[in-house]
Amino acid sequence: MRRDFESTPPGVQPDLISAEEFWAREFTSGLPVHTRIEDLVIYELHVGSLGFGKDCVGNLSDALSFLDHLVDLGVNAIELLPLAEFNGKVGWGYGNSHHYCIESSAGGRDKYRHFVRECHRRGIVVIQDVVYNHFAPDVERAEWQYDSTIPEENIYFWYEGRSSDYSFPAGGYLDNGSTGFTPRFWEENVRQQFISAAAFLIEEMHVDGLRVDLTQAIHRDNVLHANGQSIGNANIFGQKFLREWSRTLHMIRPTTMLIAEDHTGWDAVTKSPAQGGLGFNAKWELAFYHSLIGDSDMAGDRARLLKQAGSGGNEAIKMDQFSGVLFGSRNDQVIFHESHDEAGNAGGTARTMVTAVNGFLFDNTRPWAEARSRVCFGLSLLSAGTPMFFMGEEIGAQKQYTYDNFVLNREDILGERDGNGKKLFRFYQELITLSRRLRSIRSDNIDIIHQSNSNRVIAFKRWSGEEEVIIVASLNNTAFAYGYVIQKDWLAIPNARWKEVFNSDAAVYGGQNAGNGGGIIHSYQGNLNVVIPANGFVVFVKQ
Repeated sequence: MRRDFESTPPGVQPDLISAEEFWAREFTSGLPVHTRIEDLVIYELHVGSLGFGKDCVGNLSDALSFLDHLVDLGVNAIELLPLAEFNGKVGWGYGNSHHYCIESSAGGRDKYRHFVRECHRRGIVVIQDVVYNHFAPDVERAEWQYDSTIPEENIYFWYEGRSSDYSFPAGGYLDNGSTGFTPRFWEENVRQQFISAAAFLIEEMHVDGLRVDLTQAIHRDNVLHANGQSIGNANIFGQKFLREWSRTLHMIRPTTMLIAEDHTGWDAVTKSPAQGGLGFNAKWELAFYHSLIGDSDMAGDRARLLKQAGSGGNEAIKMDQFSGVLFGSRNDQVIFHESHDEAGNAGGTARTMVTAVNGFLFDNTRPWAEARSRVCFGLSLLSAGTPMFFMGEEIGAQKQYTYDNFVLNREDILGERDGNGKKLFRFYQELITLSRRLRSIRSDNIDIIHQSNSNRVIAFKRWSGEEEVIIVASLNNTAFAYGYVIQKDWLAIPNARWKEVFNSDAAVYGGQNAGNGGGIIHSYQGNLNVVIPANGFVVFVKQ
């Protein structure tokens, strides 16, 4: 039985109805819920950061109220940070513990079902983050100590050998780069706990897809706590678990979309189990973020375009290095310019708007911050990857999103949408609409047709069938107002008429209107002469 909260007055117990009756009104005719990764524009949402104007953490009722904003924005998929029951009432979800339960303080199972149903009625896919690489380390698990307190008899955590083998009892547990020790993946009960919990989300909650946190911790990074020695057997059992998990879910529903947060570069992650793979449909592509934004301490020698542009100079930046990452983007990669990790949790990271001006975000620098942020979203959305962005980016969120202070740093997204973020919201809205209309943007086809480090310019082409689109972007602080010549062979730039269909520098988005006036330009013998705005991009469609 399901509780139906619709049309129930406050204080009145809602009626109990059958599951069949509840889900009978799940979809809206003519408004499909997509089943292919490449058709998605994903909005990453933390329910706890909603509830604007309240002094408590957000819940699923707040998320339901937020759906109209997302419909207006134009996204067609929501990725929810974990909602399995966690320790305490305030959290970001990655320290969850009870995988069969929806966090009670967020509204529990019944409210979660209503949220999924309301998303589907609006044509919005629901992807749920899940965490299997560790159990919450500070949650009481007294049941394993009922008969014994010996570490090797712990029914939850992997332990190598016997405690007498080590100078301290914890030495036999395994680390994997996560908070807490490695789960006991050789134990059938542990694997089935995770698999059954995922099946519950797909079958009973009608969730469309799952994103698994840090899969490399499961299949590659298991080491002995005592000395850091790699434990290959644990990695093998981690792989076995992920194959069982993905195979089971695709048997239950073949269209289930499975996404891995995996930074190993291992191509088996997105191969089928029959091919020796792990069975995921897509994986997060962190290299794209490091190359485009680059504020994380972990970016290393990546291009770090926005980080460099935010310094305020006009020196050369590594457009050639970024072009390799852009060219390598494809549908089975989730591409993002901001995520929950990089919005303040990883070392050095901040919101895109803040990085865009090197932390000096004031009224007089905001136009620069917005212009550069628009370029970053454009390069993400118009790449060949599956685009995602974190909540608040569409209105220019400025405060760090951190796992421990998100309530204090909560920003009123709905209020800012009609205030300081009004023009940026319109930019997001209209570019998302364009990307969903052009089938070339949803294809895997991409070619880099020009790059210049000194001019800070990159141009690339997307196509599908007869439809061809060229995007020209610049992080130069000066517009190429008298034209910029792009030269390529005639196969890449055929003799044709090209209509400017989008300009990130339009005044309605807060720009200076430097562009091609929405008119037609001509290419001849592989040459295209384009007006490019400062810190902006333009989009052309072949006529």
